[in-house]
Amino acid sequence: MKLKRLLNIALSAVLCASLVGCSNSSPESKDDKTIKVGATLVPGGELLEELKPLIEEKGYELEVVTFNDYVLPNESLNNGEIDANLFQHKPYLDEAVKSKGYKIMAGSKLYICPGVLYSKKINSIDEFKSGDKIAISDNASSASKSLRYLESEGLITLREGDIVGVNDITKNLKNLEFVQLDVAQIPPSLEDVTAGFVDTTYAIPAGLSAKEDGIYTAPINDEYANLLAYRIEDKNSEKIKVLEEVLTSDRCRELIESKYNGIVIPVF
Repeated sequence: MKLKRLLNIALSAVLCASLVGCSNSSPESKDDKTIKVGATLVPGGELLEELKPLIEEKGYELEVVTFNDYVLPNESLNNGEIDANLFQHKPYLDEAVKSKGYKIMAGSKLYICPGVLYSKKINSIDEFKSGDKIAISDNASSASKSLRYLESEGLITLREGDIVGVNDITKNLKNLEFVQLDVAQIPPSLEDVTAGFVDTTYAIPAGLSAKEDGIYTAPINDEYANLLAYRIEDKNSEKIKVLEEVLTSDRCRELIESKYNGIVIPVF
């Protein structure tokens, strides 16, 4: 019994020493020169990887954290797991902040990925017939954007509002059916629907070509420009300042223009 008690005391001492050691080693001081940015692989992640040397010239190391969806990047940013993210436009960010209560904000607008409606079955939006199915995102702001594009082409009429959904369609002369899916599921669904709006993030890996497979490309509108986002409390931090400078540099613009040939368009 005495031996067991001594062992427990010794174990407690080791644990206390370990905890003290951990508390004296703050993550901030350890990672002071590391900037963690979350992004989807295309185009944000690819672009950030190419910009690492510019970040290093300013005395920082850039760590790109790749995400495969549009939900986790904001959760990780709000939780302090990353310093910033690059994957969304302001309407999407505004909706996320409103619904989730995130303490994050928009920084510089960087580039536009024009909305493209892809199809494996028809060659023009004039070919839609009654009952045809169109796949759109199940995210409110993205779905609203896609529906507004279709309205601009006279295919449907929508109620007034900043964010509209399928239930806000007031006229649908061709009786089009809308299938709302997670954005990652839209490319493989093109075999089952007549057409679908596919984000650049998923269109490029899926081998889709706006020129060959696209039946509609949206006009350029910087309201939907992808932007740098970060926590409100960090808006004046050195790390954010470095990111903003590099991402709005001439070198970054040149990279976007040469790498994506008009699929991604810089707006800074």
